[in-house]
Amino acid sequence: MSREMDKERILKNIKGWSTCKEKEDLFEWVKSSRENADFYYSLEADHLFDNLPYTVMESGKHSRVMNRIDGRVRLRSYLIRAAAVLFIPLAFFAVYKLCFDTNTHITDNIAAASIPQQSQITTLYKVNAGVKGLVNLPDGSRVWLNSNSTLECPDKFDSVARIIELNGEGYFYIESNREWPMYVKTKKGITVKVTGTEFNLSSYENDKELKFTLLSGQASLIRESTNQEISVNIMEEVVIPEYSKAAGKRGVARIKLNTGWKDGLLVFEDTPMTEVIKKMERWYGISFTVRDMDIYSYCFTATFSSESITQVLELLKITSNIGYSIKNKNVTLYFK
Repeated sequence: MSREMDKERILKNIKGWSTCKEKEDLFEWVKSSRENADFYYSLEADHLFDNLPYTVMESGKHSRVMNRIDGRVRLRSYLIRAAAVLFIPLAFFAVYKLCFDTNTHITDNIAAASIPQQSQITTLYKVNAGVKGLVNLPDGSRVWLNSNSTLECPDKFDSVARIIELNGEGYFYIESNREWPMYVKTKKGITVKVTGTEFNLSSYENDKELKFTLLSGQASLIRESTNQEISVNIMEEVVIPEYSKAAGKRGVARIKLNTGWKDGLLVFEDTPMTEVIKKMERWYGISFTVRDMDIYSYCFTATFSSESITQVLELLKITSNIGYSIKNKNVTLYFK
């Protein structure tokens, strides 16, 4: 791809016109080399400077005004402008380090918050194993539910806040309203607070962790036991172990892995077999029996779209020494 085409899609993303798929592809391209990262951040810096607000003053007025300003005030103004100019490259450097420096730790932005209580009568939406569904919320927002998930939502939101509860996994597109926040509660003691955004939230009761992936907009996670509020950055994922009091593990969002299910993709990326089995049980509506416990020490990498459970198991068999047998809706795994 030519540099001119690279420039076009970078500027499209900077201006907020890219789709989620285009954002994902661009982010992978940026991570692929330092040269690409340098090119991206230089264009972003140029765009930012070109669009800084300013006012043109006639030269005569400018001279008269400046003559009245004390030298010390001018010096202070100069220093403030210098600090602002220095801040911008430092901000780009921080993002650059996030992409390429594996030793970089993201500082948690933690504050206190309160969660309003649900006062409306709610309806429970349920999606069975092996099925996916779409729920249209009263405010026009949409939620795609993954297999074996439930969403509890009122028929009409109250005027204070939009409150819903998820058990399972959902991909959310929330209508923007800064004065009317939405709270997505989970059974793991974590509530997601947003005002208008796109994100994926996985919080199954039988999973040992909650996983949140922010694609656009603003969002924060609130720990209900302490009311601590943790801000999340765009294109970031946060994984919080169940019962943990820590802020969770934070890193660059793995878009395809975490949201591919919405587009009909079953994705594994060096995924432990415990998670592989859970995903396949939910995806195909079947159950697994593991005869040899050492199978849990394996990891699996593959992407499937319309393949049957037999085709998936055949690939697992080819890439490892794990055999299988199928009886009714139960799959037994064993070493060959």
